[in-house]
Amino acid sequence: MRPIPSTPARIKAETRWNTSSYSGHANNCLEHGVLNGAKQAVRDTKDPVRRTTLTFPAGSWQAFLEAIARETL
Repeated sequence: MRPIPSTPARIKAETRWNTSSYSGHANNCLEHGVLNGAKQAVRDTKDPVRRTTLTFPAGSWQAFLEAIARETL
């Protein structure tokens, strides 16, 4: 799975970002968003100015989640 680097200009402002409920309040977590239903995006909450984002094809993201569930990472 190879992430595709993206810049804030390429990420639509209306993207709904989610943060895990397991995250603390120290701004030490990741946010996840869905882009146009075809890509998944991840960004670091410690980078509020640049908002550098990694994007993944939906199939790769699903494979990643399944690997986490199987504890094979």
